Amino acid sequence: MMLATKPNNKTVKEFPSMYKNYNTAQTSIALNLNFDIPNNHIARLIDMFVETIPHNIIETSVATTGRPAYHPAMLIKMLLFAYSRKVFSGRRIVEMNTENIPMKWLSQDATISYKTINNFRSSKEVSNLIKISGYKKYVNS
Repeated sequence: MMLATKPNNKTVKEFPSMYKNYNTAQTSIALNLNFDIPNNHIARLIDMFVETIPHNIIETSVATTGRPAYHPAMLIKMLLFAYSRKVFSGRRIVEMNTENIPMKWLSQDATISYKTINNFRSSKEVSNLIKISGYKKYVNS
């Protein structure tokens, strides 16, 4: 809080602005995450596998209102990579996404909430995808 004197000699309290830091003159650098991932890395295999799934199976229903959704293929890639590393907690998957370069590459460095991950993996669409892929039959037999 600062005190300021107005032209009529009244002292008023001025509060600092409550805006987030905003500076368009900030110098930025683009980081290319693609070069750090070897061609034989599991992240590339997961990426290629998910890209072979037909889009009409992955892209089912998208809400027309609200905030834009994350692409389901990206979330599937993140889940498969986390599961391949024996990470199953939504919060740990988010932590992986902030610390692990292959995971950043798969998510295109998107900032995702653990709630988004947990809601996605418990959704009907993902359950249907698992049924279509035959994964449940494989696990149950």
